[in-house]
Amino acid sequence: MKQFIKVLTFVLVFFTMPTAMGQTTIKGKVSDSETGEALPFITLYFAGTSIGTSSDFEGFYELSTNARVDSIVAKSVGYDRAAKKVVLNQAQIINFSLDPSSNSLNEVVVKPGVNKALRIIRNAQDNRKRFNIENIEQYEYESFSKVQLAVDNITEKFKKRRIYKSMENLFDTISSLKADSNALPVLPVFVSETLSDYYYNKNPYRTKEVVKATRIKGVGVGDDSYIAQILGSSYQSYNFNENNLYIFDKDFISPISGLSINYYHYALEDSLNIDGKKTYKIRVWPKNKKDLVFSGYIWIQDTTFALKQVSLEISKEANINFIEKIKIQQELKQVENDAWLPVKTRVLIDLVEISDNTLGMIGLYYTSTKDQKVNVKHDLKFYAEKITVNEDAYSKEDNYWDSMRHEKLTADDKKIFNLVDSFKNQPMVRTYVDVVQVLAEGYKPLKNKKFEIGPYITLIGGNPLEGVRIRAGIRSTKDLFKNAKFETYVGYGFKDKRIKYVGDATFVLDRKHWTRIGTGIKNDVDLLGVTDNPFVSSSLFKSLNTLGSTRLNYTFEYKIWAEREIIKGITLRANLRHNEYTFEKYSKFRFLYYTNPFTEELSNKFNTTTLNLEAYISLKQQFVFRHVDRYNFGNLKQPVFTINFTKGLKNFLGGAYNFDKVGFKVWQYNSWGNFGNFEYTLQAGKTFGTIPYPILEVARGNESYVSGIYSYNLMNFFEFISDEYVSLHYEHNDNGLIFNRIPLVKKFKWRFLYNVKMIYGSLSENNTIVFPLDSSYNDIRDDVTQIGQYRKGVPYVELGYGIENIFKFVRIDFIHRLNYLDHENSDGKKVRPFGVKVNFVFKF
Repeated sequence: MKQFIKVLTFVLVFFTMPTAMGQTTIKGKVSDSETGEALPFITLYFAGTSIGTSSDFEGFYELSTNARVDSIVAKSVGYDRAAKKVVLNQAQIINFSLDPSSNSLNEVVVKPGVNKALRIIRNAQDNRKRFNIENIEQYEYESFSKVQLAVDNITEKFKKRRIYKSMENLFDTISSLKADSNALPVLPVFVSETLSDYYYNKNPYRTKEVVKATRIKGVGVGDDSYIAQILGSSYQSYNFNENNLYIFDKDFISPISGLSINYYHYALEDSLNIDGKKTYKIRVWPKNKKDLVFSGYIWIQDTTFALKQVSLEISKEANINFIEKIKIQQELKQVENDAWLPVKTRVLIDLVEISDNTLGMIGLYYTSTKDQKVNVKHDLKFYAEKITVNEDAYSKEDNYWDSMRHEKLTADDKKIFNLVDSFKNQPMVRTYVDVVQVLAEGYKPLKNKKFEIGPYITLIGGNPLEGVRIRAGIRSTKDLFKNAKFETYVGYGFKDKRIKYVGDATFVLDRKHWTRIGTGIKNDVDLLGVTDNPFVSSSLFKSLNTLGSTRLNYTFEYKIWAEREIIKGITLRANLRHNEYTFEKYSKFRFLYYTNPFTEELSNKFNTTTLNLEAYISLKQQFVFRHVDRYNFGNLKQPVFTINFTKGLKNFLGGAYNFDKVGFKVWQYNSWGNFGNFEYTLQAGKTFGTIPYPILEVARGNESYVSGIYSYNLMNFFEFISDEYVSLHYEHNDNGLIFNRIPLVKKFKWRFLYNVKMIYGSLSENNTIVFPLDSSYNDIRDDVTQIGQYRKGVPYVELGYGIENIFKFVRIDFIHRLNYLDHENSDGKKVRPFGVKVNFVFKF
């Protein structure tokens, strides 16, 4: 009996030895074979068993078993299934590099019957406002952000260029950073890390970000504070609980928006346990591939129906330019009751090459948050400065980063930092970067980096008044003075043989409450209503309008100005300036006026001295600060109000007129969601007093072949003037909504637009004395006939429509002028009731 027990014990031990004596443990990472990006939420399991797990947000996984297994499988819709052999009873590392599947989500067939996913989606729609981060009164967290940019998609034509030869070995090196040998080679050109504290207050709306540490390496950039401002959390938010997500100036429809069921298909893929809660995994894909929607997966928690995590992408089939793919992965965490905050977000943007001479680009943005808190109140003064970069933010050592970053820096990450340095120091690369910087900035830095010369676009030009014109300028940089900038240019016209010049100085007094002062002097040629118009920024539009314009004048001006943001979102500006306007006879703008109606004395020049006060109100405006300037970086689609008052000061600094001007303007860029974007400008003003007509309200005409957004495209220069007016401009762009649904046409990704422009005004009796009425000046009288007035109760109206995104850059406008068709052009012919104009627009 004892012998039998020994034998039985031996048999049991022998056949159960793997279970009793060994365990198979697998660790690894799952990534995309084409981009190298980590793939979260991928299903992994031992073949032939129900033992499985899913990869975490970084793509890592761990799986253990005591069972006898021979392989591990990774699978996910959108990728080919992959399996790898395992070694029993050992701890081992197995990485997966999954190939994107040729069968996309868009090709799934929807079968008739009850769709279980729709019940979950409708519940998520009903609850999304509860969990919307924008509805939390206050929240704050520490944020760690990492940005990487890399060159990819090297064309055969580009490989033949000399610059590629200088960096070819770096491409080969970088390809080894991928998890699989099939990965396409890429070359990192930019990498950054940013650690910051972010704060939010709902009412009144305030945000604040304090950049505690940042390091930036890249081609053509340095540790400049304006770059650090856009690398943190302030400009990198993705809120799927909103109806739409604003990406590249377009609104993409969230899978749980109020109208999402009209644009998405849904399929319930699985239910699993995440953080101890039952969670539904739902596949989503578009009903129309051209619409601005996502495809991929969303995870919705049971009971609360809160959005837990997403893995979504936008494909190149959507009506968006220069994009191969955008992929967004996000994980959210319930901090308190209805407060759900993002804890990790990863965004991949794959830009296609524009031509055979260019390269593609991959951008990877990653952010994680920790120490999340809600309902912690701060005094409003705390939010006075929206973004601050600590003085020691750029000087943090490696040991600081090792202890403070939210995840460890991998060996590959360290290698990327070194390779970016190697690449940007290549002599030919530096040359190309210098050329690109000159093209982008318009200025070329001198060797000492304290001054820049330019802008190149104005080096040579011409117009009827000056003939051929040359111009050269120089300006100081922050390396000379951190809080001051000086700039000047000198020009010369070969026809009028006159020297022109400009000199400006700007000083920043306070960056916390943005405060600047400045002074300047100018002696140059102007086209009133165009080159002096602050709302017209297009150099192309200005150049083409002055190129053939006959209504040019000389302007001599000196000024002093100041501005200060008194509270967040409200900026006050004051400007005291003196102007001398001269209209030469040979300029073909033969403006004369009676200086003394009783003696019939005529003059071709006049002087004004004005004090202008302006309030600029934009409560959610976002700015990026660079040197002594700040640049608009969006205003969260809120209206912007401008209120101004101008006082004419007679006998002060040579001013000849007493008058008052008041004006009001509201501008807004917003969207109708899936119906497209719209932009409108409503403006009104009135002048009290008698002044020469060139400085009254001159409607912005356009005599060029280029359409202008803020001009009346079939109106002549100086065709309408008034001392009181009201105007409205409205334009709507459907972002492809119509053309996306037309067979054969939808492949072109055209976008339909329409606009309405109207202005109405009147001219009071006391302003008519500025016109020359002496019949002995026949040529002057002929000129005056071109100065029109509005008929009582009849506004000038233009209706336009057009097609945008032709060959990705071209916009064609078809414009109808509805009235005042009896007016004449400067050549004596009737004005056109219909016109076609073109413009060149860069839009995603």
